[in-house]
Parts: sequence; C-alpha cells; structure tokens
Amino acid sequence: MVCVQRERSSLPILLQATWEPFESPEAQTHALKALVRQQQLQKHSAVAVLPPDFYQLMQIELAQLPAAERRDAARWQIRELLEFPVEQAVVDVFDVVPFGSDSRPLTYVVAARESLLRERIELFQELDLVPLAIDIPEFALRNIAELFTEDDRGTAILLLQDQGGLLTIVRDGVHYLTRYLTSGMNELLPFADGDNEALTEQLDSIVLEVQRSFDYCESTFRLPMVSRLLVAQSEREIPAVTTYLDDYLTTRVEPFSFTSVMTVPEGSEQLELNRHLLAIGCAGRMADAPADQSLSGGFD
Repeated sequence: MVCVQRERSSLPILLQATWEPFESPEAQTHALKALVRQQQLQKHSAVAVLPPDFYQLMQIELAQLPAAERRDAARWQIRELLEFPVEQAVVDVFDVVPFGSDSRPLTYVVAARESLLRERIELFQELDLVPLAIDIPEFALRNIAELFTEDDRGTAILLLQDQGGLLTIVRDGVHYLTRYLTSGMNELLPFADGDNEALTEQLDSIVLEVQRSFDYCESTFRLPMVSRLLVAQSEREIPAVTTYLDDYLTTRVEPFSFTSVMTVPEGSEQLELNRHLLAIGCAGRMADAPADQSLSGGFD
C-alpha cells in the first residue's frame, strides 16, 4: 500500500510505501486494515490493481458505434474468447490511435469477472476507503511513464518482478503496448555473481522480447523509437542487466529512478520503491481527479 499526494503546481509526493506479507485473502484483508489504521488513511480515495490472472485483455474490431453501445458490442464479440461465461463479465473498452496519423484506432477490451470486482469493492468498504477505481497493471505503469515528461519521444518502463517482467511503452500520455516477459528476477539472480554466460543467455531473451515490442509498435502504431527505456529491478540491482540492454537495444537504457519526477521520503531506497511501482502507479490516477481530491492510496 502506498499513499501519494498530488498538487497541480508541483511534483507528486510519495508520503509512504509499505509492504506487508500475507498468506490468504483473509490475511490480506487483516494486513490492509492494520496499515490503514496505522497510517490513518480512513476516508481517503484509493485504487486497487488487479493481478494479471484476474482479467483478460484482447484486441477486437468494433464498427463506428456510439459510446453507449460499444461495451455491449464488445461483450458480444468476446463471448467465445472468455474463460468464463460472458454473463458474469464486466467489460471496458479503450482505443489506441496510431502515432501521428488519421488511421483508424485499434480497439481493446478488458474483461473481468463481476464477482472478483465486487470483492474488491467490498474490500474498500471494509478498509473504510473511498473507491476511485479498480485498475490493471498496464495502466498503473502507464501512469508512472507519464511522469517522465522530459522524454519528448516517449518512455518505456521494464519492471522486473520475481516471476517475470512487465514492459510498457507510452508516448504523450498514450499507452501503446504492454508485454509480459517470462524472464524475471528469479531467472537472473542465480547468475548475478559469477556465471556470465548463463546470465547473458537470460538477458538475450529479454533483449529479444523488448526489441520485438519496439518493432511491433513501429509497424502497428507507426511509433518512432522512444527516448529511453527505464529498468526497475525489484529484488537486487544487477548492473549488468542495464548495461547489457543498453549495449544491444536501439534506445538509451537507464536504471529506473524517481529523482526528477516524484518527491519520495528521505532515505528511501530506489530498489524498495521499485517493489511498490504498480501501487504507486495506481495512486497516480489522481492526476485526473478533481483538485480537492489530492491524497490517494494504491494497493496491489
């Protein structure tokens, strides 16, 4: 759980970032209740991010329809693609317009079980928080990338978690692509201190996936190469990861840092903050909230 304060005239402020382990849904609720109580966050707006296995994201073809009809049309189109009955689904639709053109946008639909979303809403109520949204990791990382306004050609972020990676590509506030990578910290750490050949094999697979993602954005969305790729490692900072990617990718690669885009608590370790990146991105949705709603929490 994190808490972020936003003021339109200054950098967002990360007030706190807290991690608490749990072993079951019941234990999760207990841990979150304790955090809300300890940090006196009752009545604050909050956003929760769904785990990847809680929703499906699919590209679809939609005719030119009024906004009010798009969700129903999307629901009908994905009925055979869902892993559960479409009657149990809540859907939302968004478009991605190819860069710098008047081409027809690509349409995507997000679908999740209504019962799972209802559980999240009930959790907000139990925690005495005001639900602002239920988000997905793709848009949580987009909110982070949007902070890097100095990157005039856009920003890519690669978040390396325990069991995989998450690559997001954003320009001018538009989320163009998120790709899940199979290689994460668990694959890199065993070779961090010695076996350079084995580490190189793992990094080669990451380079391939990242470059394929850049190529896809160029061919599908006509998106020129972004200004840089920021790499957020979550268990340990392995310098060879950033160095290797910088050597073999066609854009500048740097370690992720909040230094120029967010005020963080004194003494915060960037590696620890990387572990909270999705929750921080959730709280970043407050950029679109009314001016009097400047304090928000996010949790994953």
